[in-house]
Amino acid sequence: MSISQLNFNKILAKEYLFEKIPYIAVAVSGGPDSMALVFLLDKWVSKQKGKLIALIVDHHIRKESKREAQITKYYLAQNNIKSIILRVPNKNIKKKTMDKARQNRFTKILKFCNQNNIFHLFLGHHYDDNLETFLLRKIAGSNYEGLISMQTKVTRDKVQILRPLLQYSKKEILEFNYLNKIKYVNDPSNKNKIYSRVIVRKFIEDNNKYKREIEKDFRLIQGLSSSYKRMIFQIFHQVNILINKNKVIINFNKFLNLDREIQIKIIEIIHKYLYAERPFLRYAKISRVLEYLSKKNKFHTNLAGMKIYRDSFFISFKA
Repeated sequence: MSISQLNFNKILAKEYLFEKIPYIAVAVSGGPDSMALVFLLDKWVSKQKGKLIALIVDHHIRKESKREAQITKYYLAQNNIKSIILRVPNKNIKKKTMDKARQNRFTKILKFCNQNNIFHLFLGHHYDDNLETFLLRKIAGSNYEGLISMQTKVTRDKVQILRPLLQYSKKEILEFNYLNKIKYVNDPSNKNKIYSRVIVRKFIEDNNKYKREIEKDFRLIQGLSSSYKRMIFQIFHQVNILINKNKVIINFNKFLNLDREIQIKIIEIIHKYLYAERPFLRYAKISRVLEYLSKKNKFHTNLAGMKIYRDSFFISFKA
């Protein structure tokens, strides 16, 4: 499906909810994806009589980053799009890697949104990005939830992160930019084969047969994601004994008979319930706790702030 302002507006109306007069932020790297997104959103938000701000991050990873940020800001200003450049302090740059740059950008942008009471943050990830993420996670042995990959809507640190371009390919985005004469910068690191994502991208581009197989697996996982989540919550309710604002108690024997992956997922759900604004727990940390829970009749520990107590019959989780 080609990108047009009309079908983009329909996606926003169908997938998301906004205030009557929305105030939104868009992460803009200056690349083709984020530039297409900011121009689409600028027209949409004007129709809604809302406000938009483009957030450009000078990540300092490459020497050209400062100049690219300034060029992007100037070009947006020429098109009457308000923007601000956020600069990552030199002390935060320990390793000059793509992952580090991405992490620094995201932290800086979320902080700005929180400080300025912006609830909606748009990111320019597209279908090809998600396919690469899926393959990288599959290679790394990710669990089912990890393989679901990027979602169109998640909440992080009280900010709703929205990705309306996930159903569009890179080719469709480039075509949209060409037809609408939207300028953008090219990041040379996107071609550097020292990075895993670049290697995976090149593999997918060069092997159509394998790409079709990867897409088949990816779409199967995506299609089953809602059923998977429903199953997990049904199992959780079977082992749950008590839930209140600060405590969850589950039946130990029923919990012990579950598959290890489902045990891990249930602990993640409990932690997210007790600490809604915190990110999900690390897999390795939960696995270590489960080892102790399965071996000791009485046990207590602390997992990312959550207190866990086990006796012969129950496991209690307290905030």
